[in-house]
Amino acid sequence: MKKIVSMVLLSVTLFSCGGGDDRSENIDSNSQEQSKIAQNYISEILQVMKDNAITKYEVDWGNLETEVNTLSLNAKSIKETYPAIVKALELLNTNHSFLISSSGETVAYFSNLSCTQSFNIVEPQIDNIGYIRVDSFSSSSGTSSEYFATSIQQEISQQDSAALIGWIVDLRDNSGGNMWPMVAGLGPFFSGDSLGYFLDADEQMSNWGYRNGSSHIEGREIVSVEQPYTLINQLPKIAVLSSQRVASSGEATLISFKKQSNVRIFGTDSCGLSTSNQSYTLSDGSRLFLTTGIMADRDQIKYGNKVPVDQIEVQSDVVSKAIEWLQN
Repeated sequence: MKKIVSMVLLSVTLFSCGGGDDRSENIDSNSQEQSKIAQNYISEILQVMKDNAITKYEVDWGNLETEVNTLSLNAKSIKETYPAIVKALELLNTNHSFLISSSGETVAYFSNLSCTQSFNIVEPQIDNIGYIRVDSFSSSSGTSSEYFATSIQQEISQQDSAALIGWIVDLRDNSGGNMWPMVAGLGPFFSGDSLGYFLDADEQMSNWGYRNGSSHIEGREIVSVEQPYTLINQLPKIAVLSSQRVASSGEATLISFKKQSNVRIFGTDSCGLSTSNQSYTLSDGSRLFLTTGIMADRDQIKYGNKVPVDQIEVQSDVVSKAIEWLQN
């Protein structure tokens, strides 16, 4: 009996010792595997940046890779790579690119721009001047986008009359999101199909515009209004209001009015994110929204930074100055 007990105890002891070694090896193996996943993730992101970023010909890639790889050297998980990715975004110098996790959380972003400006928006009440305000809109849902665009056109149709001498289009609180329902909604105000362009790092151009109730890119319809409205006065005077809050898709909408003969833009220059992002889905399901293009107007004048107004005005005076122009 004693022998049996001794054998059982010995077996437990040996099992315990052996189990400790296995766990240690497994921990080391798992750690190495996680580290490899983290490093592969960094490599994946850097390759997408190298291939597609609007600044790819301007970046010192040797320096960027050195700094990013140094920061991520001890990363044992994808989450631990985020500080290195922020550094990559900083050195990429687009001010617009960002990383969203598979759960939808923004986990890496860098910008040195300030898109804030303090003012209050008060809707003017002038009998013979129409007023349309278009703020930011971020949904990518087709139904929501069509509803947003249709609502704008319905508001235009409700205010329109033969007695109107002009319109105010207020974009001052438009920080961006989805440009296509904005352009589709404001379609009745645009002259011509072609409103602007995106240019990539190799100067390849893609044209955006509005036609027959639809915003489009290269002729492909994006957001449509089922029953598009047409203005009673086909070429009215239009005062567009801008501020430093206007950013990204808001700037694309602002650019859509540039170089239109019946339009004058008042206020302050926009934020400076007149660039376009493209989404790249990564191996873990996260998405890199990478800046791949700059915006240009219908005359192919390039921006990429602030979109200038035609008439600089402090925000407290911008509406009265716009009205003054419309009435002259």
